[in-house]
Amino acid sequence: MLVELAKALEDGIQQALEDRPGVAFSGGLDSTIIAHVAKKYSSPELFIAGMERCEDFQYAEVLAEKMGLPLHKRTLSPHEVLEYYRASYSIFPGEFLKVELLVPLCAAGEAAQKEGIEVMLFGTGAEELFVGYARYYTYAQEGGDLEKLLREEYSTLRNREIKMITRAMRKYGIEARFPFYNPELEKIASSIPLQQRMEDKILKKCVLREAAKFLGVPELAVKRKKKALQYGSGIHNVLLKNAGELSRTFPPKDAP
Repeated sequence: MLVELAKALEDGIQQALEDRPGVAFSGGLDSTIIAHVAKKYSSPELFIAGMERCEDFQYAEVLAEKMGLPLHKRTLSPHEVLEYYRASYSIFPGEFLKVELLVPLCAAGEAAQKEGIEVMLFGTGAEELFVGYARYYTYAQEGGDLEKLLREEYSTLRNREIKMITRAMRKYGIEARFPFYNPELEKIASSIPLQQRMEDKILKKCVLREAAKFLGVPELAVKRKKKALQYGSGIHNVLLKNAGELSRTFPPKDAP
């Protein structure tokens, strides 16, 4: 099954490639798998945005060097984070926690646009396929039907995160592609027993990590503990200090 999964990962990424794709890079497992495989078939360039000395930068710099790939790093000031929040809200006027996810992606997308990138790859879908969120473990422990929840959340990504990111990248003239959102990969991943996919509660996504190791992904990424984008990039603390004002000024569009 591991060989079959690794092949599906590689095929899905290869199908999403152009000659010179951008990769929304965080130095985490998902984006490093994409970058590592993409390098075999194209000339990818990595794009990342965050606060100075943030954790994602530290991992991204080392991994980009290990893979021999160009890394475009956009260091944000607190003022710029707030400006990108406003820009993100204009694209997707949702709740605070959703809008903040777009901040580093929009900054990276703008940097990619300046480099002439027309296609950007994102790791959306990996968490739902390989049980990457802590809340999934809690849900299962409380007796919820996790298999059903995973299927529902994966199937609705197109109307949630994928829609949001696609719309954001379109602002910068970039086509967003999602190699983990792939029917063949979904079929193989969902055939792996849930208990096996949940074996490592600390690192999570243990099956995906094994497949990454099989593909030769750098060990630093394989062993890195998941950190949500808003935390790894360091932008959450900046926005949290202004959360009250931002929520009042930019309420969700369905808010009264």
